[in-house]
Amino acid sequence: MRKGITRRGFLRRSAATGVAGLAAGRAVTAQAAANEGIVGTSPFWGPGPDKTLKKDLNAGPTPVRLGTGMGRKEGESLTEMVKRVYDAGYSGVVTGPEPWHSMKDSELEELRRALKEYDVVVYEVGGYKNMIHPDPRERQNQLAHLVKCLEAAEKIGCPMVGTISGSCDPVDFFNVHPDNWTLETWRLLVKSVKQVLKDTSGMKAALGMEAQVTTNIDGPVSHRRLIDDVGDSRCAVNLDPVNMISLSNYYHTTELLEECFDLLGESILGCHAKDTYIWPDKQTVHVQEVCSGRGVLDYETYLVRISRLEWPRTILPEHIPADQYIEADAYIRSTADKVGVKMYR
Repeated sequence: MRKGITRRGFLRRSAATGVAGLAAGRAVTAQAAANEGIVGTSPFWGPGPDKTLKKDLNAGPTPVRLGTGMGRKEGESLTEMVKRVYDAGYSGVVTGPEPWHSMKDSELEELRRALKEYDVVVYEVGGYKNMIHPDPRERQNQLAHLVKCLEAAEKIGCPMVGTISGSCDPVDFFNVHPDNWTLETWRLLVKSVKQVLKDTSGMKAALGMEAQVTTNIDGPVSHRRLIDDVGDSRCAVNLDPVNMISLSNYYHTTELLEECFDLLGESILGCHAKDTYIWPDKQTVHVQEVCSGRGVLDYETYLVRISRLEWPRTILPEHIPADQYIEADAYIRSTADKVGVKMYR
């Protein structure tokens, strides 16, 4: 990088000129990346923190919704279910694709009416399938499931279905596999995303891709490249910065978050909340998900950047023990209050 160009300036220029990533300490253009099979490559900051970094914590005007799961209890009406979420202090929810497919139109109307009455949004329908499964037949089954999830999301007015790209490993779609980052696999992912969006053409609900450091969507640069390569606004982002963490950026979560919002902006349709922590007293690196506030993620910057988006996004605490969700909620609210970010309610 030339002397006199700031990192943020470089990122803006990169987005404008098609820089796909950095590898081996050198800039790689999108064409060079395509030629060399380099995909999913994020910039490397190095282990040590930048002690001269000054954070921009000017909050925006948009309030942030706090999210939770939503499920119907036995004997509970749909209106009572939504009211229970509201009474608990939440304004955004995540759900699965069922039971919305099997509901009568009158029940769906009751749900939509209750969501409007209590000002609660279903911000994500969880899909989470392997879009690059090595078995073509199984891959088609999983893509068909995502189509059904998008149909369910459309029925209840949800803006996105969450999923990850997946793995070439047939056992688990989170697993590391040597073929996850090949150009052939990248092209397969682009093809799979296009197929799902084509099969749901005319719908508003988007496919919210979530990063996972063990896959080829491992950070903001690969998110941006996928959106550009698919060429459809319904290829969007379910932002989870903790899933992007490795040793190279563990002490640079401020820079990582700024890059996420600089490159992805309004394509971010929802946000996941947890924290990242490297276990001490180990000879090899073990990066662990922990409760928000127990790790190193820069939540001040995270919340400030969400508040600068055009409409309220939901931030959802996840993947922590059940007894820690109250702690996570309190930490998010207190941090928002500290930096002047408005919570939706």
